[in-house]
Amino acid sequence: METLESLIRRNARTSRQRYDTAAGEVISQLDKVHRLTSNTLQAVTYTQAFHVWWDMVLMQADKYDVEIDQALGIVRAWAANYLTNEPTPTVPDLAGQPACAVPEDSDAPAAALFERALTLTGRAAARRFLSATAPDGQAVS
Repeated sequence: METLESLIRRNARTSRQRYDTAAGEVISQLDKVHRLTSNTLQAVTYTQAFHVWWDMVLMQADKYDVEIDQALGIVRAWAANYLTNEPTPTVPDLAGQPACAVPEDSDAPAAALFERALTLTGRAAARRFLSATAPDGQAVS
């Protein structure tokens, strides 16, 4: 039977490989001068955020010499706090405003939507990390 530490290290390696693959796809799209899609950007954002949670467990264990089960508990607490206490960026309310009310050269509404999408994607990764590391099951992704 695999130890908790070996499960965490395996998941950290696997999540890193998935992130590298997603990042490679973004680079490939840019190199080919293709338009980036929201799916491509979400995939790289999600896999990066998911990997960071696993990486933080290993950082606690390796850099700060914390036992692996304690390191997992610390990072799970951070993930739970991130889900409950971090504000979600709001979307600008443009309803009822004529199209001419928002300057065409303004990227504020798009930037706000993009920021919200990044936050929601990061939260989805945190939820998956918490689910994968739930005390009633094994730490598998």
